[in-house]
Amino acid sequence: MTPGSYRASLSVMVVTVLLSLLACGVFLEIFLRMLPVSEGFRALAVNDANPIYRYAPNRTAVWSKGWNFSITNHVRTNNLGFISDVDYDAKQATPLVAIVGDSYIEAAMVPSDQTAAALLRREIGDMGRVYSFGASGAALSQYLAYANYVKDVFRLEGLVVTVVGNDFDESLLRYKQVPGFHYFSQNGTAELQLIRLDREIPPWRDYVAASSLAMYIVANLEVAGLLDRSLERVKKWFGAGPAETTYVGNTVESADPARIADSKTAVDAFLKQLPVMAGLPASNILLVVDAPRPELYESVRRDAAKRSYFGLMRAYLMGRAVEKGFEVVDMEREFLEDYSRAGRRFEHPDDHHWNSVGHEVFARAVRKSAVYESVFGGVRREVGAK
Repeated sequence: MTPGSYRASLSVMVVTVLLSLLACGVFLEIFLRMLPVSEGFRALAVNDANPIYRYAPNRTAVWSKGWNFSITNHVRTNNLGFISDVDYDAKQATPLVAIVGDSYIEAAMVPSDQTAAALLRREIGDMGRVYSFGASGAALSQYLAYANYVKDVFRLEGLVVTVVGNDFDESLLRYKQVPGFHYFSQNGTAELQLIRLDREIPPWRDYVAASSLAMYIVANLEVAGLLDRSLERVKKWFGAGPAETTYVGNTVESADPARIADSKTAVDAFLKQLPVMAGLPASNILLVVDAPRPELYESVRRDAAKRSYFGLMRAYLMGRAVEKGFEVVDMEREFLEDYSRAGRRFEHPDDHHWNSVGHEVFARAVRKSAVYESVFGGVRREVGAK
């Protein structure tokens, strides 16, 4: 074969491969458009003009879990860009309780009419309001920002804040830095200060969002996390990686003393700043603390979880909060009571977030609280009398 014919043959081969890949890509794009690929919520830029993390308003999007779409849901962002099946009205004068949290309150994996906020709204009807403010990745520091936002925009009577396993250290800038969120930072001062990391919309986002194939790779396959886990496995094979990491409450189990000390500092700052940011006394704020799950369902594992990072931090938070006058609900107690009676689990088989049963038990716990009663007690009695 002459050099010229070899180059021609190689060119044909390259073109053939490229055309084959293109054809496969087009086929997969068309095929995936017929499936419930996660579409994303289109987070807005966060800056001085829009200082709080939220999503593009008035959209309905598909949310799905995993390569096989094991959980599928249709999710709506309301007029203000929060995940909710109702619009929020700042001019309404009816009593308002706000629920603040992370992906548990965003609740993309739960049908909108089965979320805790929807269940509570159904009971109150037109006599009051329950609005939820949450985003995946938020932590204690971001909850302060949401509380302040709600105070500035609405007339707030009561506040419910959910706390889960990764909320403590991930409130600190030294442990996590995701643009768009607020974090605690020493920032050259003796006390922790709340700072905002501004977020610009990546120029490539709309191109990725327009492609079902790209969204399937990014959102359903979670390729970034998959690559990280694969790299860790390779390192372990060659003896270069750390020991197997175990988790309790969706956060690393290890109760490292430095991590514990830093997290306690974050808790203290959170509890100190929360009444100011919400514009409410501590007695009008309910803290709802998640239980270690699935350790909850076995007494031996449940006892062991108390010595984990999450176990120690949730105990510290609840103890300090009670001392400072907050109302506290321990979801371990609430879940155990329901589990002993009905034998129901509170998360999806392949997802750690609360399922509709978890939201039902959470809503029931909020409904029994003194904070909820102080805001809606008179309204509920009036509704019941009709």
